[in-house]
Amino acid sequence: MLEFMQTIGKGIIQGVKQYIDNDLSSYVPFFIISLVILIFSLLLKLIRKYKSK
Repeated sequence: MLEFMQTIGKGIIQGVKQYIDNDLSSYVPFFIISLVILIFSLLLKLIRKYKSK
C-alpha cells in the first residue's frame, strides 16, 4: 500500500513538472496580454478619477 502511494505521488509530481515544462510556456503570451490589459484598465480608471476632481 505504501509503495502504491509513493508511485502515485511520483506520477503526480512528474505530471506537474511535465505540465510546467511543456504546456505553461504556451500560456505565457496570454498572461502577458492579460497583464497589459489589466494595467491599462487600472490606468484608465485612475485618469478618470483625477479628471472628475
